[in-house]
Amino acid sequence: MSKEKPLLEGETIVFTGSREPAEAVRHAQSLGAKTLYFPLVTTSIRQSEKPDFNSYDWLIFTSRTSAQAFCQLHETVGAKIAAVGEQTAAVLQQHGYAPDFIPKIFSADHFIREFPVIAENAKCLFIKGSLAKNTIASMPMQVDEWTVYDTILNMENAGKLVLLKGVTILFASPSAVSAYRQAGGDWSNIRTAAIGHVTQEAIQAIGGTVDFTPKKYTYIEVINEIAKGRLSK
Repeated sequence: MSKEKPLLEGETIVFTGSREPAEAVRHAQSLGAKTLYFPLVTTSIRQSEKPDFNSYDWLIFTSRTSAQAFCQLHETVGAKIAAVGEQTAAVLQQHGYAPDFIPKIFSADHFIREFPVIAENAKCLFIKGSLAKNTIASMPMQVDEWTVYDTILNMENAGKLVLLKGVTILFASPSAVSAYRQAGGDWSNIRTAAIGHVTQEAIQAIGGTVDFTPKKYTYIEVINEIAKGRLSK
C-alpha cells in the first residue's frame, strides 16, 4: 500500500514579515512544504521621550512591535489595554499587561467599529509605528499618538523575491506589498496569500490577485487555507 504524500509536498511558501513566524513555518513544513524567509520590512525602535501613560484611560496597540517597545519600559500603568491581534495580545500578556479589549476581527477598521461603544469619551493613547494609518486616530474621542518605531522597506530582499517563480508569497502588511511592487514584482507566475483584508486590498489595488486569505488573520490559518486549496484540486 503506497504511503500518502504530504498535503503541501512540492509547495514553496515564502514568508515576508518583519519576523519569521516559527510556529507557522513548522506547520507548513509538517505538511510537506518548503519554506523561505525574505523579510520585506524591518523595524527600528525610536528613542523618544515617553508620554505620561497614567494620564490616559486606554493604551491602544495594533502590532507586536509597538507592544514590545512599550514592554521594554517596564511601566506600571492604570490605563486599560486594547490590542489588535493574538500576537500583539500575547506580547503584552507575557509582560504582565492583560488586554481589556481585543476586536473580533484583527484589523484597525474593525477595531474602531467595536471600540467606541466600550470607550465612549475615554482619553486614549495609540502606540504605533511610523507607517500606521490614521484609522485609530479617526475615532470620535481624544486619541493621542506616540510613534515608537520606524518601518523600513527591505528592497534588497524584495529584489530577490521578484526573481522567484512558482511559489506562494505570503504578505502580512501593505508595506510588504509596496516593497515587492517597487522592486518590480508584477504578480506573474506566483500565487499570493494575504493576512487581512487591508493587505488583500493593497495587492488588488496594484493589479495583483490574491489566491488565499484566511477568515482569521493569523499565519497558521493562512497555511491552512493553502492546504485547503490543495484538497479542493
